[in-house]
Amino acid sequence: MTHTGEDPDEFRVKFVDIRVKPPGSRKNQKRRPVDEIRVCEHNSCDLVGDCRAPKQTAEALRRKRKRDEDFHWFCERHAAEFNKGYNFFDSMTEAEYAAFQASEAYGHKKTWRMGQGPMGGARASQSHDPNRWRGRHFFDANGERIDKPDTNKPGRTRLQTKALDELSLPHDATAEQVRQTYSRLIKEFHPDSNGGDRSMEHRLTSVIRAFKTLKAAGLA
Repeated sequence: MTHTGEDPDEFRVKFVDIRVKPPGSRKNQKRRPVDEIRVCEHNSCDLVGDCRAPKQTAEALRRKRKRDEDFHWFCERHAAEFNKGYNFFDSMTEAEYAAFQASEAYGHKKTWRMGQGPMGGARASQSHDPNRWRGRHFFDANGERIDKPDTNKPGRTRLQTKALDELSLPHDATAEQVRQTYSRLIKEFHPDSNGGDRSMEHRLTSVIRAFKTLKAAGLA
């Protein structure tokens, strides 16, 4: 056995240089394009607004497929303050509130008179057909028929759609869109390229994890 002259009981930690650029003055920092980021909607706050909070407008509450304009966009601190004071019933009239309380008895599900539901009338005679209960004629909670999935749309797993949401991309985003968005977000959140700001390192970690998920699935 060759003796190297080093103490085998001595452990030396190998350090990696992770120094970042020192934060400069605001004048020296490169301004980001306004259309690339959202600013917190709270008064006098100029932090990045990447936390969604639901609006209580009638249009936003009525729409099933939510859009970006149906939400407030706050920084983490102001989103937490908004959530503490959020009142689900704030925009309801007294009649709407009474109707909501009454519907608790049946789980807020849609109801109808006997024989007038989605399986009433002419459909009642078909209810004994075993083919009806194989899954293709089921109804959702509102009594509406479930549409067949659009085979032209690309299929995404739950993990992939979550990764796309993390990058604020639509679920049918192309690989090129994923790569461009990832590159932009890395520059925005990485301390080496944003003047040494480490306040968004948690978002940087989420973005990297989401991109790795999409890349492993061949979507980036």
